[in-house]
Amino acid sequence: MLKVSTFQAETEFGPSAIPLFGAAENVFEKVAAHGLLPDVVRYIEGLKPQKGSQYVLVNAMGASEFFGSNINGDAFPEASLIHSPDNWTGNPVLDKIRAKDWPYGFPTFYGAHPYAHHRNKDASRAFGEVELAVWHPKMKRVELVTRVDQDKCEKFGGVAVWDKLHMGQFPDVSMGTKVPYDTCSICLDWDTYRKAQATFRPGVDKHPGDAVLRWHKAKRQKDGKGIRGVSITRKDYCDHASKMMNRILPDGRKVFVYNDYPKFFDISFVFIGADRTAKTMLKIAGGGRVYSLPSAEVAEKLGYDESAEVLEPAFVMEKAASVPDEDLLKTSFLGKLAKNKSGEMTKDVVPSQFTGKAVPLLTRSERDLPKALLDLMGSMPLEKSLSTTSGLGMVLRPREFQRIILISIGKPRMADRYEDEDVVFPKCDDSLDLGLSSEDFHLPLARLLLPLLAERSALGPHIEKRVLVASGKKPEEQSRSSSHPSDVLHKMSAAYNSYRSSVMELIPNTQNFLGELAGPNNSDLYKIASASASDVFTSLSAAYIRNAFLDEFGQAAETKLSQAFANVERVTPSRNTSRATTQRRM
Repeated sequence: MLKVSTFQAETEFGPSAIPLFGAAENVFEKVAAHGLLPDVVRYIEGLKPQKGSQYVLVNAMGASEFFGSNINGDAFPEASLIHSPDNWTGNPVLDKIRAKDWPYGFPTFYGAHPYAHHRNKDASRAFGEVELAVWHPKMKRVELVTRVDQDKCEKFGGVAVWDKLHMGQFPDVSMGTKVPYDTCSICLDWDTYRKAQATFRPGVDKHPGDAVLRWHKAKRQKDGKGIRGVSITRKDYCDHASKMMNRILPDGRKVFVYNDYPKFFDISFVFIGADRTAKTMLKIAGGGRVYSLPSAEVAEKLGYDESAEVLEPAFVMEKAASVPDEDLLKTSFLGKLAKNKSGEMTKDVVPSQFTGKAVPLLTRSERDLPKALLDLMGSMPLEKSLSTTSGLGMVLRPREFQRIILISIGKPRMADRYEDEDVVFPKCDDSLDLGLSSEDFHLPLARLLLPLLAERSALGPHIEKRVLVASGKKPEEQSRSSSHPSDVLHKMSAAYNSYRSSVMELIPNTQNFLGELAGPNNSDLYKIASASASDVFTSLSAAYIRNAFLDEFGQAAETKLSQAFANVERVTPSRNTSRATTQRRM
């Protein structure tokens, strides 16, 4: 199981990561006096500041018996962290060699590197490396010194990380971990689990976790269940781990999962942790309370492929190409229709009564993106256009999305005609895989879109101001567009459904993108990039991203559509699709 866990920048125990040799130097002195391992202090004192490198002290990974579970509900017991070779010396030159093939524990941090957006396929694309990894027996935590190189940050998309470290800001620390399984704190069958561990065979098994896997799989073949509370993948999770992570039960027990055999492969500095942003967007419960996402779910959303030999995000993209006619559209960009899998992503956003009324008020007052800009986006690779607007927190209207798609397939006249006749694709329940990815965020296009953020972005600082202005306007009756009985429009509607889901997936990267865009003269953008997730992604933001423009689909005539779709897979009509009393001609 692959996991991505985030440790917050500042906790009751102090900063998780401290930039050295700069604005945060006094903080390091306080932390060192408070209880850093003396060997770590001596190592840092022996370092010399370098113009092209920065060093960061990390002390986030603590034993769960003393520090509890992290914000993702992961507990790393002391025994899982202290595991090290018998000939461990404390000398990083020698220990890096000994840690190369070590199966689990803090020594595996020597194989971890900081990357941009967790793109960790190639270590040569890392920002730097772990210089020192030690276990502090008194403080019960792992202490690391990590080096970050400026030239690599500039080359591999880490300029925002470099700049913020240089300013002495404390980053969140995001760690990638591979575990053979995890165990539920509530329902684990401890007796059977201990028996399975006892079957460990030195020389055959890498560690006792291999013995547990063997026992669990054998038992599952017999009874279909295996050891209760053991999960090899997130699909195996019990209700505790999948739905109640980090909650306190009425009897006082806390829900989390144990990670007994962790191997660390990624340690990245993020200023808004992807999992923290995702949970803000996807797990806002009544009363504004936020529940955490399991780290295995975060890894899945980031695209990690557990089946790959190399741990890397497995973003799969079906490339869009301009085609000469509508027939090719069916087999190229739009592909094969697939039913929407409602269980793939949880969106438990429960907006307040105010936010529910505010969204349509906002959308009615928002101007369309300029036609010239839409045409430019249509002339670019679609994955770049759609990923960039999504990454900036901008949601495309159905008619804007339609024009971009038609331009991209070489149908500008059709785009103009549909616009003149106020024709927009209808709502449908199908969905298509567009394969949008944060890797397709396009900086040049983003710079063109920046002046429109205040008018169209869902980010809290922008949308909260817009709703105050919009609330002073009298709501106007909005006319509904019509929709031709076109196979192309139906498929475009299915593509739009996928696009809206992708917006929710890409939003967690928004502040990282804005950090890359923020120059020395753009203080407003920098403030948003470095603000807390709760300030940038408010309840109104979440409601807007989920519900904006859903009342702007075209109205479909059911009889004509049923004839047009005679050769297309049947779908259940959407409840939001109303019948039109008139039908325009193509």
